[in-house]
Amino acid sequence: MVDINNNVIYIADDDKNVCNILKSHLVSENYAVEDFNDAETLLQKFSEIPCDLIITDIMMDAMSGYDLCREIRKFSDVPIIMISAKDEEIDRLLGLELGSDDYISKPFSLREITVKVRNMLRRRNSIVQQNSEGKVFCKDLEIIKANRTVLVDEKEFKVTAKEYDLLELLIENKNMAFSREMIIERIWGYDYFGETRQVDHLIKRLRKKMLLAETECKIETIWGFGYKVSD
Repeated sequence: MVDINNNVIYIADDDKNVCNILKSHLVSENYAVEDFNDAETLLQKFSEIPCDLIITDIMMDAMSGYDLCREIRKFSDVPIIMISAKDEEIDRLLGLELGSDDYISKPFSLREITVKVRNMLRRRNSIVQQNSEGKVFCKDLEIIKANRTVLVDEKEFKVTAKEYDLLELLIENKNMAFSREMIIERIWGYDYFGETRQVDHLIKRLRKKMLLAETECKIETIWGFGYKVSD
């Protein structure tokens, strides 16, 4: 995700004109953009295929931008920018308390949005790049990517190749929930035709090893969806 052309942005606004303006502008800045006219559709798409940044209007029918942010934060720390015609301090504070990263008032400046998007993605990409080049941590569990070694309290924690792949996936994306289908795609690949139950078996084996090692890092179950680890 270090290359700007790899960054994907989702936009949610029930005003099609706003969506078209934002999408056209961000595409001209070399981002891949997908727009949605309601928050529910964006949430469904994000749960299947996560993006790198979300821009959402607040006032939408059925599900508001506040509700969207609240749901996204249950399983992901993706950057979120809220836009709204409301410019009261209470509205900005509510958005930030629910987990949004920034707030822009309408009518907005495309230049301001460009700067905010670029800065957010630069920070996010820098973190991803640093993680991909060295070590990742979850409490007392450490992964050394160079030699695919896992340590618990600086002592080697023996895992199989698939167990390592799963731990790395979850710990590199702490607080983000992965469905069984997403784990299958990431660990076994798109050509895998077996049952998703294989994921549950892998989780069960890994949890047993982590329990015996008394690691503070835990694999959490997101009922009806999948799994994650939290920092």
